[in-house]
Amino acid sequence: MSEGAVVQVELLNRSKYRDGAQPGDDVALVLPGMAYGVFDGATDPRGSVVDGTPAGRLAALTVSAELAAIALDPALREAAPRELIDRLSDALERRTAALDLPVPPSTTVAVALDCGAEWRFLLLGDTGIRINGGEVLRFDKVIDDVSTAARVRLFHALRRQVTTPDEAEYATRRAIFLGLDQCVADGRLTPAEADDIVAGATADTGLTADADTVAAFLKGGIQTQYRFGNATGPLAFDTMNGTRTGLGEIIDQRRPKSEVRSIEIFTDGYPALPAEASAAAWETAFHEAEAADFHKTGAFATVKGSTGTEFFDDRTILILHTAAR
Repeated sequence: MSEGAVVQVELLNRSKYRDGAQPGDDVALVLPGMAYGVFDGATDPRGSVVDGTPAGRLAALTVSAELAAIALDPALREAAPRELIDRLSDALERRTAALDLPVPPSTTVAVALDCGAEWRFLLLGDTGIRINGGEVLRFDKVIDDVSTAARVRLFHALRRQVTTPDEAEYATRRAIFLGLDQCVADGRLTPAEADDIVAGATADTGLTADADTVAAFLKGGIQTQYRFGNATGPLAFDTMNGTRTGLGEIIDQRRPKSEVRSIEIFTDGYPALPAEASAAAWETAFHEAEAADFHKTGAFATVKGSTGTEFFDDRTILILHTAAR
């Protein structure tokens, strides 16, 4: 057995649909001795589906397949990070360009590549990697902070109007996904109330200097978020969507295998990180967070909350337990 060889793999991939009737947008890749990765496809706010596959899952499947092709070649595993990311991006562009979808399918990338005496970690987006139960590699997006701040305020406003929390959550999702202008058109908010939510979210995120940009985004909703992907500006973020990244938000790090005991690759469907590196611990932390903040408006606030039929997001945890020999 080689130094730092993987001796155990744990994988849990759970759709956001509580009944499990539909797959989620997370895709995991396990190629022993070569690569281990998790790809979190972005939920399409307009619900685009291609041959029965949601657009976000299509992006994750496409990029994971290309990563698998790369991983089969030891030399490619050593390629420059930009070369690898561009190759993945090109594969996604080839698959989706002719589909002419209103929102370009996109996904995160978080991969541990086996490079002989070293582990190589390559990440793009907010899917994270934790090494030895402590060091965390990941990027957070300011634009998600903006959506979350607005959503929390909106949920509480709509909760006063409707009978059940589920109704408030679905109305809030519609408004955050399709925009506060749509919420006004639906008659759920007055223009002044929508402006108050925008102002509050702007202040909450410290973006007063960019108030016009924040207002335009929130009034248009997450359906317009793709415009900020691989762009520049206060809400911009790098992503895997078939175009070239521009902000340099690519993580490429290496660790000697002799120093690595565990590698955990996780999507943002887990709102809390456990102390222990095990799938059971991750699930326990998840359900504790669900019990403490079911609607995701408090300690675990995010862009969506849970309902009686859905968890707030898909979740995937891939754990490699390693041992030096």
